Amino acid sequence: MFSAHAATALALVDSYGAVAVFAVFALEGALVGKVLPARTLFVAAVVAAGVEALAVLPVFAAAVIGATVGQSVVFVAVRRFDVDPTSLPLVPVGDGVIDGVSRWFDRWGLPAVAASNAVPGTRGWLAVPTANASAVSAPRFAAASLVGSAAYVGALLAVGVAVALGFGSAAEFLGAEWVAAL
Repeated sequence: MFSAHAATALALVDSYGAVAVFAVFALEGALVGKVLPARTLFVAAVVAAGVEALAVLPVFAAAVIGATVGQSVVFVAVRRFDVDPTSLPLVPVGDGVIDGVSRWFDRWGLPAVAASNAVPGTRGWLAVPTANASAVSAPRFAAASLVGSAAYVGALLAVGVAVALGFGSAAEFLGAEWVAAL
């Protein structure tokens, strides 16, 4: 019933917990992990942890901090070492995307970093143009990245809790033995 991504995500969460969430979100933040199932992994981790706040807090923190660390690594690599991550085949960001997000940053400034991190599909892409074409410091970039990532992961947390509660309702409705067989 579950896809291969969901099965892999559950296996990672089962074996490594919040460390797996941190690693996958750090790779996603570094633009390298866009092919990894970060959203699926996070929702699976929330479902596995349950819906209590103390149980999901480490998963939430691992995702937000991981994404922020990954984006900050890209920012520093571009700024200090003149690295062009878009030239790597692992980074699925084309020149048109970079031009578009550069215009977005030029118009809105640092709040655009937070806003882009809250939107699936554009997460992390402002790290390259912000590092190249602005005087924004690394700590200010990291703070904006953290705010946007927290909003994004908060929305994923809501999805994860809804899924977890849905599984609980399905277990009650169908009988725990049938759901356990899934």
